[in-house]
Amino acid sequence: MTEETQATQTRGRMIRGWMARFYDAMSWVCSLGGEAKTNREIIERAGIKSGERVLDVGCGTGAQTVPAAEVAGSGNVAGIDPSPDMLERARQKAAKKGLDIDFRSAAIEKVPFDDQQFNVVLNSFMLHHLPDDVMRAGFAEIHRVLQHGGRLLAVDFTSGRSLIGRVMGFLGHAHKLDGLNSIKSMLAEAGFSTVEELPSKQGHVFFLRAEKRG
Repeated sequence: MTEETQATQTRGRMIRGWMARFYDAMSWVCSLGGEAKTNREIIERAGIKSGERVLDVGCGTGAQTVPAAEVAGSGNVAGIDPSPDMLERARQKAAKKGLDIDFRSAAIEKVPFDDQQFNVVLNSFMLHHLPDDVMRAGFAEIHRVLQHGGRLLAVDFTSGRSLIGRVMGFLGHAHKLDGLNSIKSMLAEAGFSTVEELPSKQGHVFFLRAEKRG
C-alpha cells in the first residue's frame, strides 16, 4: 500500500513532524519507563483472542496495534490515524515484526470500514485530542463497525487521581474526573449497552470497556 503523505482532515489535534519522530521516546518518559507494560495490559484487558478482527482507532505509531496483531494474528488487525508521520512509524514497526497490518490514513469521525467488521476496537491515549462533538461522532462510528457482541476498550489519562495525572492535565493531555463521566455518557448515547470502568493500578490512566449488544 502506498504510504500517505497528506494528513487526513480532522478537527482533533494531530501529532506531526518532530513530535511524531520522538513520540515513542516521550511516551517512555511520561510513563516512567512503563510503556511496554501498559501496552501489554491494554491487549490483555481488551481480551483479544487469536483470529479476532481488531481495529485500533488513533493507532499512532502502532504501540498497541503491533502487539494486538501478535495475538489476533497477522492479517486480522487494522489501524487508522490521521497523521502520515505517525503511520509511517507504525508501518515500520509492523514490517520489522513481519506482520501484515492494514494501516490507513483516517480520522475517528469517519472510519473507512463497512458495518460490523470487527470484534474488538482499541482506542488508546487519543480522546484528549478531541472536542466533544468529534468524540461523539467517533463513538458512533466505532459502534457501527463493531459486530454485535463486540467490544471497545478506551484508554486515556485522567488528571484527578495522581501527581502524574495532574501534570498530564496541566499539559492538556488528561481528562478531569467529570470529563470521564461525560465519556461514559457519550458511549451510552452511541448505543453501547454496557459501559464500565475497569480497575487500574495506575492512578493517571483509566480503562473503559464498552460492549455492543449482541
